[in-house]
Amino acid sequence: MSFKNKIAENFPHQSDGHIYLNHAAISPLSKNVRQAIDRFLIDRHTGAIDRFEQWSELIEDTRLKISNLIHAKSADNITFLGNTSEAVSAITEGLTWEKGDEIILNTLEFPTNVQPFRILGKKGVNLIFVKPDKDGIIQPDDIKEAITSKTKMVSISAVQYLTGLKSNLKAIGDICEDHGLLFVVDGIQGLGAVDIDVVESKIDALASGSHKWLMAPMGIGFLYISEKMKQLLTPFKTGWLSVEVPWDMRNFEQNWAPISSHLEVGTYNMIGITGLHASLSTFEEIGYKNAFSMIQEHTNYLYDKLSEIDGIDLLTPKNPHFRSGIVTFKVDGMNDCDQFVSNLTNQKITLSSREGFIRISPHYYNRREELDIVLTHFL
Repeated sequence: MSFKNKIAENFPHQSDGHIYLNHAAISPLSKNVRQAIDRFLIDRHTGAIDRFEQWSELIEDTRLKISNLIHAKSADNITFLGNTSEAVSAITEGLTWEKGDEIILNTLEFPTNVQPFRILGKKGVNLIFVKPDKDGIIQPDDIKEAITSKTKMVSISAVQYLTGLKSNLKAIGDICEDHGLLFVVDGIQGLGAVDIDVVESKIDALASGSHKWLMAPMGIGFLYISEKMKQLLTPFKTGWLSVEVPWDMRNFEQNWAPISSHLEVGTYNMIGITGLHASLSTFEEIGYKNAFSMIQEHTNYLYDKLSEIDGIDLLTPKNPHFRSGIVTFKVDGMNDCDQFVSNLTNQKITLSSREGFIRISPHYYNRREELDIVLTHFL
């Protein structure tokens, strides 16, 4: 079986004629992921039922796969949480804040990277919003310009949900290091689509869910915290697994576990972790660089073709260096994007409508002919 056919076989919705190009919202579960989850469910249903030892091994192997994906120094830097919002909240709620502290955000952010910081207003923390330049880019120099003696943190999405802007994480991380600031990244629109190196970019915390580009179930996410961040965080929640020896159940006064494991307060989402493990295993088999390259090719192809069509106003950055897996645009005369997208859904074509724009987000397994079919609807 050829490489391309093997990929196609893993996504059976394609054989049913469904053109799915909405991975910035949620991805289909592959055959590999479904089979892994099915095996887990069958075992819980009619098999051994109790496999805590094997599940523990799977948890730690998944933790290792995540650390390899983001180039972390150790799997001990990875904490499993439910979603991106919970992971960001672990940072905002776990740090000590003083009245007048400032956090630099930007006006392109999805609410996940705003609301957990906004609630800090009750502690007197101020949010500073940087605006994009005329080309829609959040420039590192503009972030640098916004820094004051009160600035404590910079937080930004690795990829912006609407424009598809890929942030210059390394440049921003260097600025944060030079000014002694904490650097937090919302990674959900980037991980699985572009390469993110937490060490190279000097990221102190990276929060992400797994149901978008990582192609895993909903309700399983994770938080990377650097060694520096570990020293600053205190737990914002606790549970029976938050201590050094959880199975010493009569010892109520034992020491707390390190912060990375302390945040994993109770029973793990084993269905989610099982699916995430299977999805990451598939990425590893294909090769992350290969997957990222295929996504980039699809994005550039769509951008170039759409730019040739009269009446198309592209929101996605013109410079390919700043693109990820998202192509967003307006169509002259299209007054109801929601209805347009709904009509395409009835034809088994899934895109998305966001704030009056059409957003297309292909993944590595999509075929060029699928893109061409979609493009005909804008000619």
